[in-house]
Amino acid sequence: MRLGELPYLASVRPVVLITGFLGAGKTTLLRELLVAVAAESILADVILNDYADAKVDLLTLDGFARNLEPLTATCACCEGMDFLLELSLKSSQSDSDILFIELNGTADPVPIVETFTILDEKLRLHPRWQVCVVDVRHFGKRAAYSDIEELQLQTASHVYFSHVSGGDVDPLLIEYVRKINPTVSIVGREEVIEQVVDLAGISKRRLLGGGSDTVGLGVSRMDMGNQHMRAHEFTACKIMLPDSAPEARVREWLAKLPEGVIRAKVLIGIDEKPQYRYLLERVNMEVSKYIQKVTLDSVRVPNSAILIGPDINPGELEKVFVL
Repeated sequence: MRLGELPYLASVRPVVLITGFLGAGKTTLLRELLVAVAAESILADVILNDYADAKVDLLTLDGFARNLEPLTATCACCEGMDFLLELSLKSSQSDSDILFIELNGTADPVPIVETFTILDEKLRLHPRWQVCVVDVRHFGKRAAYSDIEELQLQTASHVYFSHVSGGDVDPLLIEYVRKINPTVSIVGREEVIEQVVDLAGISKRRLLGGGSDTVGLGVSRMDMGNQHMRAHEFTACKIMLPDSAPEARVREWLAKLPEGVIRAKVLIGIDEKPQYRYLLERVNMEVSKYIQKVTLDSVRVPNSAILIGPDINPGELEKVFVL
């Protein structure tokens, strides 16, 4: 990877990598973190990596961050690494207080953590936290792809359990997580938000000359092996959609997608709800109960379905989508 001559940068600001499998709730957590830091007048940069069209998720964060950068149709840990480093360098030169990077759902964070460490004196992004979002509904139950979840967890500094309903997290799941990463900090929603706000506040005070607080995080190397390669068996495709359709018809199509489509997002107008467009999702075989209203430029981000999974056949899926 060749970035040319990198200038030495005097300022240092933290970076928070948000990882987790497809549909775990990474963007939801990111949005909550951005709202919390903004309430403290803390400036944030965001890099969002997605297999297909990062602009769909990124533009739903519009107004919550100082700078928003998409990393689309590539994987940040492999062919997209150069671009990720360029965007990270751009952030390190900005006057923001913290950088958030949301990786795509099957990205391997190890090469990113190691590369950031190697280029520490140039990128000046420190400390480096990795918050792994663990979906309690599906963690460890993804057959061959469970290795990817373990891969993401092994280098995490923090774990946040998502989709918890009606009580505490199963102690057996916590034990499983601890076995994979004995040193990880398990944090709840309020706790992770508070810690990240404190981290960004320390950075802000340091940049203003108000203190010399230090926060450290050690990350060890690991053997990636077949786990890393399996992360790239996933493919993504985009299917262009009409202006609008009945909500029930869109939900029916999402429900009928084959099991091999483990994540689907549909951006489309709804006949019953004119004037806006809406985002519907399916994670594994579960279609979201609610639709999210989005105000996106239809020229920059046209109506489309984004599908992710192993061995997707776009031609066959297009035949099924008749509205």
